[in-house]
Amino acid sequence: MRTRIRVKVLQKGRVTIPVSVRKSLGIKEGDFLIILEVHGKRIVLLPPRTVTNPTKVLNGLVEGVVVEGDVKEGLKRASAARVERKFEQSLK
Repeated sequence: MRTRIRVKVLQKGRVTIPVSVRKSLGIKEGDFLIILEVHGKRIVLLPPRTVTNPTKVLNGLVEGVVVEGDVKEGLKRASAARVERKFEQSLK
């Protein structure tokens, strides 16, 4: 869901994030946010604990699989290998 809220840029570039948004995203005083500039037209603020690169988090999560490329392909290979092992065990 997209929420569009108008805020004013104050002295020294400060912007107040409304309480409702801070609560829903778990942003607390003292948290660091990541600012992304998108195509020179938009600013995106990423809240704390945002995973900017899920590949790094998933790498090594599944035993025997190293995610180097597309995450979906790596997960498909890992799932297929698991199903094959279970199938082989059911034949014994």
